[in-house]
Order: sequence, then C-alpha cells, then structure tokens
Amino acid sequence: MTAAAPTDIMAAASRWALSSLAVQFAKAVLLLGSQVVLARLLGPANFGVVAMCAPVFGLCALFNDLGLSQAVIQHPSLSEGDSNNVFWINLALGCVLALTLLAAAPFLANFYSDHRVAEVLAALSLVLVINSLSLQQVALMHRRMQSGSILLIDIGPVVANAVVSIAAARLNYGYWAIVIGQMAHAITAGLLAWTLSPFRPARPSALARTLPLMRFGAHLTGLSLASLAATGLGPLVIGRLFGAAEVGLFDRGYKLVSMSSTQFLTPLSRIAETSLARLGSDPIRYRQAHQQFSEALILFLTPGLVCLALMSDDAVQILYGREWLATAPIVSWFAAASMLAPAGIAASWLFVSQGRTQQMLRYGLVGQLLSVAALLLGLPWGSVGAAMASAIVSIPIQGVTLWGATRNGPVSLPHFFDMLLPIGLSVTVSAAVVFVASHQLHHFSLHPLIALGSGLTAAYSSAVVALCATGSGRRIIRNALRAAQLMRAATLNAKLA
Repeated sequence: MTAAAPTDIMAAASRWALSSLAVQFAKAVLLLGSQVVLARLLGPANFGVVAMCAPVFGLCALFNDLGLSQAVIQHPSLSEGDSNNVFWINLALGCVLALTLLAAAPFLANFYSDHRVAEVLAALSLVLVINSLSLQQVALMHRRMQSGSILLIDIGPVVANAVVSIAAARLNYGYWAIVIGQMAHAITAGLLAWTLSPFRPARPSALARTLPLMRFGAHLTGLSLASLAATGLGPLVIGRLFGAAEVGLFDRGYKLVSMSSTQFLTPLSRIAETSLARLGSDPIRYRQAHQQFSEALILFLTPGLVCLALMSDDAVQILYGREWLATAPIVSWFAAASMLAPAGIAASWLFVSQGRTQQMLRYGLVGQLLSVAALLLGLPWGSVGAAMASAIVSIPIQGVTLWGATRNGPVSLPHFFDMLLPIGLSVTVSAAVVFVASHQLHHFSLHPLIALGSGLTAAYSSAVVALCATGSGRRIIRNALRAAQLMRAATLNAKLA
C-alpha cells in the first residue's frame, strides 16, 4: 500500500479538523443545553450522587481501554490478528471491571454513608461492558481517518443522552435520569460503531504478537490513571467531608469548564496525533503541521476561557440559574486553570506522535503529583479552595509537559515559544479588554446572556486585532483563512460530486 503524501495527509486532516469543529460546536450546544435543562430539573444533591460515583467509575472505564485505542491508531503496522486480539482483550477487561465495580459498590456506599451510590454503580457496570464492545471499531475508524463515520459516532450518542436524560428527569426519576442518559449514550455509540465499521472480530490469535501495542498503551494508561487520581480525588474527598450538595456544586463548576474546552480538545487531538504520526519521516512538514494545529487549537479556545474566568457569574446564571451562583467562583478558578491546557495538549501531541509515551508518563506523573499536593492544601477552604489550587499549579504542570515534550524531535523549545509568543500577547490583550468590558457592562445591569455575548465578542475580536499588529500574528490569520478556503473548496466539490 503506497503511503500518502504529506500534502494529502494535511489536506485530509484539515478537512477533518474543520468538519470536526462544526460537529463539536453542535455537540457543545447539545451538551450545554441538556445540562442547563437538567440543572433546572434536578438539584445539586442529585448531581452530587452521580459525581460521587464518578471517580471509581472513571477508574474502571480507564482500565477498560488500557490505552489500546491510541496504540491501534498510532502503530505503523497493524495486522488483522492484532485487531482481533485487541477486541477480545477489551471485552474481557470490560467484563472483569464490571464485576469489580459491582463488588466495590457496597464498600463505596459505606464510605459515603449513602446507599444510593451502590445502586448507581451497579447500573454503571453495564456501561463498561457495552463500551468494550465497540472500542476497537472506533479506533480503526480513526486509524483510517474515516471522518464522516467518526463524527456521526461523536454526536449521535450525545443526542440520545440529551433526549433520554431530560425525558427521565421530567418524569421525576431524579439522579437516575443522569444514569439512564449515560446508558443511552453507550448503547447508541455501540450500535453506530457496529453499523458503520466493517470490522467483525474473529477468533483471537497468539497474544504475544499484541505485546508491543499493550506496552505503548500501558504508558498512556499510567498517565491517564495519574490524571484521574488527581482530578477524582477532589469529588471523592469533598463528598466525604461536605456531602452530596457541595460535591454537586464542585462537579457542575468543573463540568461547565470542561464542556467548554475538552469538548474540542479530545477530537482535535486525535486528528493532530494521527496526522503527525504519518508525517514523522519529514521533520519540516511535521514541524509546520504541529505549529498550525497548535495555533488553531490555542487561539480557538483560550479567549473563550478568559471570558469564562472573568464573567463566570453571567455564565452560571444563563446555564444553571441563579440558585447555582455558589458555583461561579469554582467556574472562574477552573477556567483560569484551563487557559494553559491547550498549550499542554499541543505539547503532548509530540510525545504520542513520536512514540515517546514512556517519557510522557514520567513527566506527566510529576505534574499530577503537583495537582494532588495543591488540592490537599486547598481543601481546608472547601470546593472553592480546591479549584483555586488547581489554577495555581497549572503553570508548573504545563511547563513540565512542554519542557519534556520539546527535548527531542523536530519541535524544539524555541520553536514552541516562537509559536506561543504572538498568541500569548493577543490573549493578554483579550484578557485586559474583557476585564474592562465586564466591569463596564455590569453598570448597565444587562441580561446575563447579552453581557456574556458581548464579553465573548470582545474577547475574540480583540485577540484577532492584536494578532494583526505583528508579522507572525498575520501569518496565523493567513493560515486560518487558507484553512477556511480549503473547507469551502471541499464543500463545493462535495456538492458537485
């Protein structure tokens, strides 16, 4: 099979990325819309019950994949036997983890002194088995860059989750509405994956051949495990110390920010990693592609996070209602903590696309240890203190990742800083403009929706104007315009075909 030319890879990746942005925007609207409705139908305590289960369920879900999906996407050669083995490994893990979750449910319920936790975990154990049945199909779609199928699988389950969970909440199912929605998400994703993917598992072959994939995935799993431990510790301890209502506020504050940022980070990371892995033999093209992906990601997300950090009161009132205003400070601090995340994610692409996952694990563990230490220091001040601690340690955490990622490979630390400098200056200008604008807008007592919309407009327009003031900034804008032209050309060709 002839390898694709770098220009073909970047053209396909650009079309996929731009299509993904449209889908992710629609997905973000659906997620935010459903969370707005659920927040008004269910109180903090209902969200808190599910949030208390999230760390243990997330741990099981992490081991359900073991990083094998990323290994399948990045591995230079993948046989049919490898695919079969990975499928059966995923399914076996899903069944074992579901039984483990069932066994652990009573102990966690005793830990929280809340019997509802055991019931929720028992239901969520089924989700693990359902998810394990389609992990390999989705990974193969990413490997083949089947963007249409991937985007459909990305948004279809979200629609099912939103419809089912809202219907259940209106029928007064309480916290079960959230659980039922998650089950609808898993079932829909599985059905779509089996319908759209031609892969059908056969009998497994010698597992020894799959060891390289498992080693690659093990390093990613180790880092994900450390990250989960750091992020899951907050809800776990807050739920134990302060109860379901307080952990509900903490969870909704974190989720509001994560839905605004990681919603776009995950799919774009898959696109970038897949494309960069195929450009590894061409250092110049690799460096250019990484620069363009990184600039697009950072510029797309960071001004919005700036606005969310400075205008969290308006965002919370719009999305959750005035009764949730206690979570606004949590949103502000988590948004501040997330401002450097796009740069950190861009640095992590270097690790994954170059197969340096062992180094990624080592540097990532340092960052997660910092997160845990800061969280423990912030807990005496409650959920707000925990969120504040997350923001404080975000600078050294992302700094460690960036330094480690650029020690080897075509992208050096000076290259990365040259890319970050014009965007960093534009974001600084954007933050100053939004800070002034938010204070001025509050004097007029505007509706929160108008105020937040004005703030977002000011954030992105001032960032673009600041970019136009420098030569490197104008180059970034030209790259964005070329990407838009490519998308229009692809759309026109699709209509003529």
